[in-house]
Amino acid sequence: MTEEDAPQLSVVVPTYNERENLAELLERIDRALRSSGVRYEVVVVDDDSPDGTWRLAMELSMRYPVRVIRRRGRRGLGSAIVEGLRAARGSYVVVMDADLQHPPELLPRLLMEAERGADVVVATRYAPGGGVEGWSRLRLLASRAAGMFAHALLPESRRTSDPMSGFWLVRRSLVEGLELRGESWKVLLEVLARAPGARVAEVPYVFRRRRRGESKLGPREMLDYVRDLLRLSEYRVLRFAAVGATGALVNLAVVAALGGRLPDPVAYALGWEAGLTWNYLLHDAWTFRGRRREGGLLGRLRYWLRYHAAAAAGFTVYMAVSWAARLLGAGYLAAPLLGIAAGFVANYLVSEHRVWRPQGG
Repeated sequence: MTEEDAPQLSVVVPTYNERENLAELLERIDRALRSSGVRYEVVVVDDDSPDGTWRLAMELSMRYPVRVIRRRGRRGLGSAIVEGLRAARGSYVVVMDADLQHPPELLPRLLMEAERGADVVVATRYAPGGGVEGWSRLRLLASRAAGMFAHALLPESRRTSDPMSGFWLVRRSLVEGLELRGESWKVLLEVLARAPGARVAEVPYVFRRRRRGESKLGPREMLDYVRDLLRLSEYRVLRFAAVGATGALVNLAVVAALGGRLPDPVAYALGWEAGLTWNYLLHDAWTFRGRRREGGLLGRLRYWLRYHAAAAAGFTVYMAVSWAARLLGAGYLAAPLLGIAAGFVANYLVSEHRVWRPQGG
């Protein structure tokens, strides 16, 4: 294929039992892009659908510029997306669902933002002008909670208001240099994590109600998402908890060693400081390894002071939540347990997003 013949845009559509939606989807993609003068291809990546989605896609390739990848013995939305990205030939690649909940009419706008300089363009439900259609409050709350979870554990995802979006565009030259595994269906998160310097733009849209077929999202997919998010964040939250546990032991060991030699308040203060400094050293060397931007003794000292500020924030939250829980009737030990959990979250978030802030964060 010559450079003149290469498509400007590749549209990757992973499918499984989407025969009822495919013809309308391809017709709308063609109408939207041909009217804008965009050379395009559609890469249908089908997991050997029992309803023959792959067969219909091959038939429709006589009418539209469609290539079909029929995956036998392989299954999974994330890996299908990655395979489609690898097979795409366009300068830009869009990933979208086949269920018509992602409007194909938005494709020219996504491409326009990319041609203005963005490396990744996210179609977002949560920017002004975006929204969802027909969702219950519970589903909307779950979606927002999942997005907040991503923002908390993966600072690189904060470049978009909708890190859970399944409708996005990426410059092909960007993903060619990335090692993508596609272990969950949210491949956008993996792109953002692997390319922290990528320029990200957003285009709002309204997520439509599915009219035909059944949703493929279930408990297994949600578990895959949580596992993949922990992997992409390099398990920092688990490392943070493990380091905190060792810091508590250091604290207790110092207090025990000083018991009877110094007044209790002094021993407690020195134990707390010893545990805190121990935590800082382990976080700097292990939990947030490579994140510190300032070298030398002065740089270490500055980060040590910043970590003290994070610990102070955690302690403040711990006290506030414990006190509030007691006022609301929580038990004598239950209240501080709630406070400890809240203080841990506050300490982790401040450490992740303010002390050892990542590049582009």
